Amino acid sequence: MAKKKTSTLPNSLPAVYAHETVSALVRLPEETAGALDEAIQLQAETLSPFDEDDTTAAWEVIGTHDGTLFVWVAVASNTALSEAWHETLQNRGLLASVRLDATPLCWLRALPEAEPALKTGQALVLLRTACETLLVLFTQGNAVALRGLAPTSTPADITREAMRLLAQAALDHLLDDSPLKGICFTTEAGTVAALTDLTTEPPQEVVLTEEAAMVMLQKALHQRAESDRTFDLTPQIWRDEAKATRTRRALIVMGVLFGILWSLAALTLFLLPKYYAQRAKEAALRIQAHRSAYNDVVDLQERVGLIMRYQDRRFSALEMMRLICAAKASDMTFLSVTYRQKQSLRLTGLCGDTSGVYAFKETVQKDERIKEVRINRLAQDTKTRQQRFDIDIIFVIESEDEQ
Repeated sequence: MAKKKTSTLPNSLPAVYAHETVSALVRLPEETAGALDEAIQLQAETLSPFDEDDTTAAWEVIGTHDGTLFVWVAVASNTALSEAWHETLQNRGLLASVRLDATPLCWLRALPEAEPALKTGQALVLLRTACETLLVLFTQGNAVALRGLAPTSTPADITREAMRLLAQAALDHLLDDSPLKGICFTTEAGTVAALTDLTTEPPQEVVLTEEAAMVMLQKALHQRAESDRTFDLTPQIWRDEAKATRTRRALIVMGVLFGILWSLAALTLFLLPKYYAQRAKEAALRIQAHRSAYNDVVDLQERVGLIMRYQDRRFSALEMMRLICAAKASDMTFLSVTYRQKQSLRLTGLCGDTSGVYAFKETVQKDERIKEVRINRLAQDTKTRQQRFDIDIIFVIESEDEQ
């Protein structure tokens, strides 16, 4: 069975009349309530006069009486359903999105609400409108027999079918000895005569306008659509068509979005180079406009830098001589000093012992202007018996000093 639709309901819902289907009110033991699908499916196949591929069946439990379930089963031709509703629902965009309900199930809800007397005792009800004719037997508010006739049925046809319905109900022990009421809901005065002599009490006639009958029907349709009712005669081919339509629309939307994104990307790739070229041109014009001032600033910066370099005497030969003289031991004699401007200082000389050389190295190394003090040679001179040394003092270069 189809699941209940949850979409917003339109004002006018579709429905199939009883005479447009092949239907039956099936009685089953109440114990079978949990496994009705198979039994009802077999009953629907028995009822159906249509080709297997041209059939839609639906069912619904409409009441219980003395431990018996009353299940209304309806079978309809897909061709007939398509002729009546396909184009209308498709044009309204509702194909397979609202349930295709049956009017008898709606009247079984609407009639007791309109006439509370149907909720107690036994009553034979005739409903006759311009679109359908329906006979229903109520027992304690439950429908135990139901028969749909064409709207063109004559009073004699109605009387004959009502007698057959009552006779079958008596054979099935659905009637008791309590009085049988008769009520006729009709849009044509005088229709109640069809029930004369069939009920214990004189039948009542409730005359409705066609508009009022349609309002009652649509109200019941909306109530059923918003409840958990599952009866649905929507053919599977409609569902497949609606699914294909949704898929096709989704593909079209995706294609349009892809086209828009591609166009935006192409437009971006086309315009960005022009945009940045224009920005570069504007920047070049601004630079050109300030070139003279820029050159003056650069020249001034270079002169200031030159002056600062001349004023910086930290790495001068004099400062380095002062450093090594302050660090040398008393018994240390320098034999040669080689100075490379702002790079290094090479020393050779003699010292009484090695500890004085290492002490000199450690003292010089502590100066922040010195990057490394490297002892290249330290050996005893055979002639003087003193330690002869060669030392390289590497300065911190200007870039490192700035960091």
